[in-house]
Amino acid sequence: MKNFIPYITKFILTIMFFYHINQVISCFFGSVIPAPEEMKGAILIYFLIFIVEIVLANLCTYLVFRVAKKKNSLN
Repeated sequence: MKNFIPYITKFILTIMFFYHINQVISCFFGSVIPAPEEMKGAILIYFLIFIVEIVLANLCTYLVFRVAKKKNSLN
């Protein structure tokens, strides 16, 4: 049970970071990226953006837990 809470926290943080990164990308690049109906190659752009969002969300979660671990070891 002790290891269960950090896993759930990491999962929830990853989803939250993914959502917010998605909102930021949509805000900045939403009007620039063509719709898949307009350009058939655009589906690959959306897939690439999805992969980048997942990687960034995992990186943000990793950094949060690394900083928390470092702060915890100082005390």
